[in-house]
Amino acid sequence: MRLIIPALFALTAPLPALAQGTPPAHCAVGVQFGSYAMGIDRPALERVRTLLGRDRGVLTVEMRRWGREGEMTLCVQLRDPRDARRVFARVKSVLPARPRGPITVETREGLRFETPRPR
Repeated sequence: MRLIIPALFALTAPLPALAQGTPPAHCAVGVQFGSYAMGIDRPALERVRTLLGRDRGVLTVEMRRWGREGEMTLCVQLRDPRDARRVFARVKSVLPARPRGPITVETREGLRFETPRPR
């Protein structure tokens, strides 16, 4: 009986929040805002949204909510796919070193940055 109870808890445990917020493959750049049970870093989100709104290379920014505490993913579409590296670097540059919750920036081509850095 001792083995059955832990197995039941393992089967009913929710997926990790960041796994649920992974950007879809069609996003040129994805920015995920996670939480440590106290909400996302809203000032960082606003800085990123402002930056993307002013970038002429950005075609659209779709916001996908996936968590209970404001967790979300921004899915960025670009006018020219070759701008992904530039947009990735710009978004990365406005992120705080110690955000309120984890923030991940990814490109379709495989560039990835996480803050705070995983240990």
